[in-house]
Amino acid sequence: MRKRKTHSHVTIAAMMKLLAMVMLCVSLTACTGPSSKKHVFWPPAPNLPRVQFLKAIKDSNDVVETKKLSLFDMGEKPEEFVGLVKPYGIAVRDGKIYVCDSVGGQVVIIDLPNKKMYRLAGNVNAGRLKKPINVAVDAKGNLYVSDISRQEVLQYGPDGTFLRSYGRELNLTPVDVRVEENFLYVLDKSSSLVKVFDITSGDLLKSIGQNSDPKNSLSLPTNMASDGKGAIYISNFGNARIIKLDRDGNFLMGHGKMGVDFGTFGRPRGIAVDEQGLVYVVDAAAQLVQIFDDKMRLLMYFGAPGTAGSLNIPAGIAVSSENLDYFQSLAEPGFKLEKVVFVVSQVGEHLVNIYGLGKKEGADYDADVKKTLLEIEKKAIEVEKKRKVEEAEKEKNEKGATSVPGAASSTPQER
Repeated sequence: MRKRKTHSHVTIAAMMKLLAMVMLCVSLTACTGPSSKKHVFWPPAPNLPRVQFLKAIKDSNDVVETKKLSLFDMGEKPEEFVGLVKPYGIAVRDGKIYVCDSVGGQVVIIDLPNKKMYRLAGNVNAGRLKKPINVAVDAKGNLYVSDISRQEVLQYGPDGTFLRSYGRELNLTPVDVRVEENFLYVLDKSSSLVKVFDITSGDLLKSIGQNSDPKNSLSLPTNMASDGKGAIYISNFGNARIIKLDRDGNFLMGHGKMGVDFGTFGRPRGIAVDEQGLVYVVDAAAQLVQIFDDKMRLLMYFGAPGTAGSLNIPAGIAVSSENLDYFQSLAEPGFKLEKVVFVVSQVGEHLVNIYGLGKKEGADYDADVKKTLLEIEKKAIEVEKKRKVEEAEKEKNEKGATSVPGAASSTPQER
């Protein structure tokens, strides 16, 4: 009988190849297929949800769609891998996310709806970045990047081409930058001032941020935001305060102090203001974001450690109402998004964290607010009653001490 060893060997080899192909296809499908992730909300149940964690990005694998294996793709050039090392600042404009990677020495652009993630083209030669911290984008699509190692702000065109720089001879430590009409506001940490430049000429026009009251002056500022109405908000590490100034530098409002309670700050960093006037402040010490109204009254917080979607040494923040249809597809059915919040974590697997701010359809949020206010009022009454009892007890003890024989005869030295 003729042996079939060779045929059997070929068959086993073919089966192994087929098995490898099947496993590869399964893994690719797993990368692109829907997941059964649990939706994460703040505040947690039984409270009505206001913020949902939607998505996190670490590198281009989280953005670019993974293609299924095909013989027709064998000759095509694969998508360039783009990763983040230690990001800090973030800006959102016209549907694109701009991330400053301080350790990576790069600005990365993320276009989620079109599934693209790429590096700033002008980051070469004279436009080479060293340690970019924050970025702003104007109405024309020009980018302004604050680089603390180069000690200047670099401007790039809408196509990413390097155009010019600001503040080269001023020995700045530019930690943040904002654009208001034809003025460039540069936050200088070394002088605790905001330097105002003419964008066209590049001339330094004035410096703002200090006044007669040190409490309401800048102190080791870290980040800056504008409300689109001429006011700027600056977070300060030195005095743990948020300072609001008008475009001429006049003091408008101040809030905050060092602390661990809600409404206080341990290490304030990124700050953003939305079109409704809500103020979002990142606290790197507490590792969360606090949301305040336009009078800096605390509304809520989100992103604290201990849950999925939590932050890890957070820094920059941006708020946008663009591309809501795209982000709505990431939200839990029935949770209607009003805006999207982007927060950078400096370490970990989730470096760019995306949250949706909205409301659950059909829920009575007004009744929920009234319920919360009643609970706060009830708690306040209990605290006041406890305070009065403690004061009465203290007064009683003091009277008892003064009635002890010989207590009044004590000498001044004994007191």
